[in-house]
Amino acid sequence: MLIPPIINPFSKKTKENFMPLGLLSIASTLQLNSNKVKVYKPTVTLIKKTDYEKAAIDILKNKPKLIGFSTWCITYPASLLIAKEIKRLAPEIPIVFGGPQASILATKTLSNFTFIDYVLSGEADHTFPQLIKELALDKPNLSFISGLSFRTDSGQIQINRLNGAISNLDNLPIPAYELIPRLKWLKLDVGRGCPFQCTYCSTNQFFENKYRVKSAKRIIDEMLLAFHKRKIKSFSFAHDMFTLNKDFVFELCNKLISIKETKGIEFSWTCSARIDCVNKEMLLKMKDAGCRNIFFGIETGSERMQKIIKKNLDVSKAYEIADICRINRITMHASFIIGFPEETEKELNKTLRSAMILALKGALTQVSELTLLPGTPIFKNHHKKLKFDGRFSNFSRNVCGEEEIKMIKKYPSIFSSFYYLPVKSIDRFETFYLRLIINNSKHFRNTLFILSSFIENRIKNVDLLQLFKNEFEIITTTTEKDQINIPLHWIRVVDNFMIKNDIRNKNTIIGDIFAYETYSALLELIFNSWQLINPQTKSIQASGNFCIKPTPVWKILTTSYKLEKIVPSENNWERDKNKVRKGTYYYLLVAVSEVKCKRIRTSSKEIFLLKNLSELSFRNYVQKVKQVASEKEILLWLKRMRRLGVVEFTEQK
Repeated sequence: MLIPPIINPFSKKTKENFMPLGLLSIASTLQLNSNKVKVYKPTVTLIKKTDYEKAAIDILKNKPKLIGFSTWCITYPASLLIAKEIKRLAPEIPIVFGGPQASILATKTLSNFTFIDYVLSGEADHTFPQLIKELALDKPNLSFISGLSFRTDSGQIQINRLNGAISNLDNLPIPAYELIPRLKWLKLDVGRGCPFQCTYCSTNQFFENKYRVKSAKRIIDEMLLAFHKRKIKSFSFAHDMFTLNKDFVFELCNKLISIKETKGIEFSWTCSARIDCVNKEMLLKMKDAGCRNIFFGIETGSERMQKIIKKNLDVSKAYEIADICRINRITMHASFIIGFPEETEKELNKTLRSAMILALKGALTQVSELTLLPGTPIFKNHHKKLKFDGRFSNFSRNVCGEEEIKMIKKYPSIFSSFYYLPVKSIDRFETFYLRLIINNSKHFRNTLFILSSFIENRIKNVDLLQLFKNEFEIITTTTEKDQINIPLHWIRVVDNFMIKNDIRNKNTIIGDIFAYETYSALLELIFNSWQLINPQTKSIQASGNFCIKPTPVWKILTTSYKLEKIVPSENNWERDKNKVRKGTYYYLLVAVSEVKCKRIRTSSKEIFLLKNLSELSFRNYVQKVKQVASEKEILLWLKRMRRLGVVEFTEQK
């Protein structure tokens, strides 16, 4: 029996991020052919050489007969290092690479890394099972397997022609979701391929420029199956261009609305689209059908650059879409790229203005530095100019180990996503921090929306790029460039803007909203540092005289207005003064991750309990606060605070 664990190596993340959809799709096909399959996720962060060895040992414990790696640019070095360790420990086991990165670099991969035996290019739902069947034979015939690259007996590399992408995706089995931890949401493979020709993107090449979607019925069947089996009602639709086929979108939405009305099952979902492939009618229908978030790649605010990169969007339409999405409670994510080689300062300024306008309209804006992916037109034209400085785009990994760095430096054409392209419009450090500043605007989404009427007129004729460069010059004269705290920078800039324009006196509500978003941003920052420096505390039972240890990731916030009524994103983005409630309100803010802060309305009694928290024994704490609660009530409350991350329980010293 063949037992092929399919590998998806990356740095250790939360289980919520572990959704290797391509692997699960292939795994389901393998299972139909009586193969036993295991999807492996490394249990350690892959930094040191021993980490890759440990991952290899963990994989080999399953006694596999064949091992397959799904690869993309950011995981390629780690995938190769794990594969190298596997081949050293078990040279007889065939290793297969697939996925976008390996597909593009099949020849270079086999030429430079002898421990890789096969590369399967393109969609491998059918070809991977074919390869397994052939390798089980005494004399396998590999020449007929579409997209397979391998070494012949003479050592020459043979590349089989791709015979075309899968035409009918409905014929594929449902992905093997049972191979991953149970999640609160699922990613659905609703379609593949993109017909557009953006010069920086490798998607169209991997899917052979063939756009396809599953039928609305098939997608509904998968959603209902997930609901009945796992009670899942939240989905991410995996397709770069979900809204290209209007008839398909309306058919799917009508079916989802019908299910909500007839069966009482209300699904929510997210998707990706282009701003020229949606309109108000479609967005309203999508909202009624459960759409909550849409990701739009805008890329540049310059009309000329839109043509050069072959995106060909009318950026002004993005502003209309942002208004429609906001009014209808759909979160719009707008993505931009900076650092195109042809981009002038004037054009970069247009991109910054577009990103700012969208942020003021309530959209979540993000920026990435240009990443040159192998096989793309922009890579072919500019790869010889790439530079390496050990600082990676947010499209790539943030941290790489010494072994990965060595490999990346040795093969720049293979690992180009870890390099950068110098441009005239902005220098390297400025690019890095400009990206961080724009991406951190999400922390102040509500504040910026309320300030939009004050800001919009002021940025019409302002050179935002030069403004940023001047600000960058100021903040780097007294601060090391690698230690600039971006959330603190945002707080200072927004606060100074409100003081200069006397905005707090004109809009007293803004103070509460700004304070709420400021503390949330800082707590998320503290959470990240706390996770790094705080050793894992051994969880103990809350019995006997245990010790209470408060964490630094929470804050008591006192406001003059009820936040539920004044925070725009929670209040239909309205400024209805009739809904405002003035008084004294208490909230507990707790960072639960690097990107999420919980807000909990809190009573005066709980405020007393929180203010009296310190590192002390349970008995002493009970004595300290017994005037407001019984011992039983205090214990139950402390357990709740532990679940939230406000306190930890340790052994009594």
